[in-house]
Amino acid sequence: MANLDYSLEIEELQPLEGLFFDKFYELPEGRFRLKLGKTHILMELPLRIHKTKYLEKAPEPSSFAMKVRKELKGKKLSSIYQHERDRVVVFDFEGTLLIAEMFSKGNLLLVREGKVLSAWEKPKEKMYSFPISGEKTLEDVFSSSSPEPVAAEMRLLNIGMPYVRAVLKDAGVPDSRPVSKLSDSDKEAIAASYEKVLSSPARFSAFTKGEEQESFSQALDEYYGPPKVSEKPKRQEELERLTRLLEKQEERKKELEEKDESSKKKADMIYSHYDEVEALLLAYRKGGMKSVENLAEKKGWNLNKKKKELELQLGP
Repeated sequence: MANLDYSLEIEELQPLEGLFFDKFYELPEGRFRLKLGKTHILMELPLRIHKTKYLEKAPEPSSFAMKVRKELKGKKLSSIYQHERDRVVVFDFEGTLLIAEMFSKGNLLLVREGKVLSAWEKPKEKMYSFPISGEKTLEDVFSSSSPEPVAAEMRLLNIGMPYVRAVLKDAGVPDSRPVSKLSDSDKEAIAASYEKVLSSPARFSAFTKGEEQESFSQALDEYYGPPKVSEKPKRQEELERLTRLLEKQEERKKELEEKDESSKKKADMIYSHYDEVEALLLAYRKGGMKSVENLAEKKGWNLNKKKKELELQLGP
């Protein structure tokens, strides 16, 4: 969605002001759903915000979703607005702001009195500041002697490039024409088209394609359609599970091999000194530990009577 698309959508969402917060869900892949009364608002960072009829099943609530629910519970939506025609949408719940940044990679933040209470992507600062707009007027563009293409300079009008192209197409002025080469008639045509687009943006939106729609939300909802559930995460999860299982089996195999090798060495040692071991067992059967003590003294073996440990001094 372009800047002007958000302006259109927020205008449609105005009737929701005064409703109480109901639910908030965090969905996979940067999608969220806010419920106000019977209305569900879908937010997909950084692509779109609109009412939706497609209700994707939500997973267990994340810590962020739980925090949003806790802070907004029982609060009424005081207002919803776009910050300075930027791609920043603010849901004001009686002073607690749910701010959707729909630029760059996108972010969703919970802010009160300027302090960031929680965020989907942790910000660098604990205090929130709205991004600097840098928005220009059409007069600013025309007064420039820039050699840059007019489309590039009009980007700073904060309406979105699809609308910039629509204005220039309607005015019959090439996108690539340098601002410094615009004639007075070019400027007049651009100004007239610009006012036309601002007064009726739905006619020029890429989502409506110039066709009449029941609502802009419906146009957006149908354009994006129902959520496409990707099988990749499930396959990836299964692959990771099998990899972990294989690693455990390899570890167990190594343990058994080491144990088998240790047992083999013990068996070889006992077999090679069979006579000494047999004499030790025979002495114990006949006279218990006393006989073992006598045998150890005779053979020069070290016997720890307290721990009942015997160290055999066996030859090679």
